[in-house]
Amino acid sequence: MRYMLIAQLLLLSSVAFGGDRPASCELASRIVSRSPSGIAQISNLGDIQIRCRVPARPSPTQPGQFQGGLKATTAAYKISPDGARRLVPSEVHQSGGGNGLFGPGKEWVDFYVLVPLEAAERDAEARRFLAKLEKSMPGGSIRGEAYQRALERTREFVYQHRLGHFQLECRIMDGDRVVGVGAVELEVLFKGRFSDAGLPASPPV
Repeated sequence: MRYMLIAQLLLLSSVAFGGDRPASCELASRIVSRSPSGIAQISNLGDIQIRCRVPARPSPTQPGQFQGGLKATTAAYKISPDGARRLVPSEVHQSGGGNGLFGPGKEWVDFYVLVPLEAAERDAEARRFLAKLEKSMPGGSIRGEAYQRALERTREFVYQHRLGHFQLECRIMDGDRVVGVGAVELEVLFKGRFSDAGLPASPPV
């Protein structure tokens, strides 16, 4: 079932993007364990780092021509026990890339993916964090508009993945053009809460 889902994902990607060449994508972050079927499992507080490789683009031939670096976008699908896929939000943060590192004729791009909590879960986590922060403050609690500002800012910094089994469809972009499509499969396990992390020296107001 697992391999059939990946094959279907790659087939759909090829059709959707006009038969683009496949990208070779792999999970580059720390794997805490593997499922009985061999799927990589990571912490919900850890990084999801992905590295994709594609055939190198031709070098510019005209003087003054500039070739920008490759970028990546993702579509995250949560896989239910019966194999159904559901699109969920994901965020991409570029971290590196280039050519030659993996041999001639190859370009690569590194990036981090966040599969964020649902809005209600993210809000609850931000409130937990602020509640702990208030207990550590000698002057008492944060109130009124200051609390709302602190809550809004804390939401932005909640770095915690949602739990579950996911397939990440990775599209490698040369500007607006897709030059490769790949997929990474993983499971996110509960290993703690963002709100249990160390508190900052001053409140986020």
